[in-house]
Amino acid sequence: MSYCSQLQAPFASVGLIIYWTPKDSIELMAKIHASARWSEAALQILADETRRILKHEAGTRAGEDPEQLHQMRVGIRRLRSALRLFEPALKLPKPARRRSLSPLAAVLGSVRDLDVQMEMLRERYLGALPEGEQQALERLLAHLESLRTQARSAMLRYLDGLDYEQFKSAYTEFLESPKFRRGADESLYHLLPAFLREALSTLWAHPGWEEPDVETMHDLRIAVKRVRYNLEFFLGCYGKAVRSLHGELKRIQEELGIIHDCDVLLGQLHTEPLGPATPWQQPFSRLTALVRNERRNAVRRFRRLKTRLLSEDMRNSLAVWVSWPGTADDRELFEGNQLPVGALELERRYRLAVGRRTHLEAQLGDSGFRAEPAAQQTDHYLEVLGPHQYLRLRRAEAASRVHFYVTRKDYGPGASRRVEEETVSPLIYRAFLARFHQLPVPVVAVVRTAWNGFWEQVPLSVAFESIEGIGPESGDYATVAALVPDEVLLEAAGACLERFCTSFGLEEIQRQHQSEVSLLLGWVANQQLAPAPTGR
Repeated sequence: MSYCSQLQAPFASVGLIIYWTPKDSIELMAKIHASARWSEAALQILADETRRILKHEAGTRAGEDPEQLHQMRVGIRRLRSALRLFEPALKLPKPARRRSLSPLAAVLGSVRDLDVQMEMLRERYLGALPEGEQQALERLLAHLESLRTQARSAMLRYLDGLDYEQFKSAYTEFLESPKFRRGADESLYHLLPAFLREALSTLWAHPGWEEPDVETMHDLRIAVKRVRYNLEFFLGCYGKAVRSLHGELKRIQEELGIIHDCDVLLGQLHTEPLGPATPWQQPFSRLTALVRNERRNAVRRFRRLKTRLLSEDMRNSLAVWVSWPGTADDRELFEGNQLPVGALELERRYRLAVGRRTHLEAQLGDSGFRAEPAAQQTDHYLEVLGPHQYLRLRRAEAASRVHFYVTRKDYGPGASRRVEEETVSPLIYRAFLARFHQLPVPVVAVVRTAWNGFWEQVPLSVAFESIEGIGPESGDYATVAALVPDEVLLEAAGACLERFCTSFGLEEIQRQHQSEVSLLLGWVANQQLAPAPTGR
């Protein structure tokens, strides 16, 4: 199987389109959705960051545009952040593992750090210095250029070496034939809330917010960057609120970066050399004053951002925002027959009075919910032993496409339920009907329309069903279901569901606690127990 088809297969369920060219360039043309599995997200992100690294390799080697090196280094940083997340669930070749990337990150970082320092000195400060300090700074810049030449030579030797070649081969091998450990099939919808809540909680507790010393503030910058990268990987799973948080973290990281650059400069300007004097040990009184002033301004901006971000209201809001992934265009999230792996569902079912459905659908449209195409299904209950024990034959039609299913539902271990559903051909469907045609098989016809959307950030689905075939219980029903990422959020989801139903005028007296199968069983039992009509 080709590389492209290997990658396409696991991404098909999340609508990803991948283009593979002979130049080892991977373009991923869709954002990751909350309905995607952990393994699907891992493959997309690792492929995307590998593509970024390879895309900028030639420009990094040429050395004409510092931005090429910057982007290649960003790719390595993001790849290492991704591996911090995904590596426990992946069976990676040794050269592809996070620890094996440290030497590559180091050689790129050595050159990039000098680029940043030289640009800072030349662009921000050189023109603002008196003539004597300008000449001293020119000598320092020449010294840094010499160091950069040495660092570039070491970088190019590494890029030409065996370790880098093995790194590229390892990712080609893994992306062609990915292997996973347990847990990789869990959905992002289930895993992201707990992961991001913990990441934010750890970040808020970092001692660097108190500004105790240079090293701790630098460590805070690294912690902010990691959380920012993690959010960036999954922005497609969330709405505007989490994107705003990502923007705030980016601004804080930028200010902490300026503070760190100033601290490095001030340290080098005022450090006694262990050996012979270097161009750093020159009189730079004006340069020192300018750097200190820039640091003070960056600290003031950092404190303003910090005050807003660390307020109790903001932290509580952020915990809620990351707890409910999902966007309106994530259609797989609302698939009626398939919950995201690991997710839970709460639902309420209501019997509707005649004409009530039209009013409810108008309310849903006004609230931003989106209607899916109507689906029709005809269910033949071939065997019915109880509400959770039956054999059902189904003909389902939606969007001009017809499918046939056989479903057996039974009790599993403890209080669990076991459902086995199989798609069958029209021939098999007709064979089942022929086998049971002489028996009084109950037939239930359902026309179903689902409205999907969000209420207080919680993904909700409202399914309207017009049911025929269950005697006096036939009619219109509405089922309101909340998709819950994990058990921690069950109570919050239940409260949201209560407020939604109250707001839409769905009253407890209308509540229907029996399933469609239970209603069917009740009607069939009453039919069987009804006295036979007496002849005259």
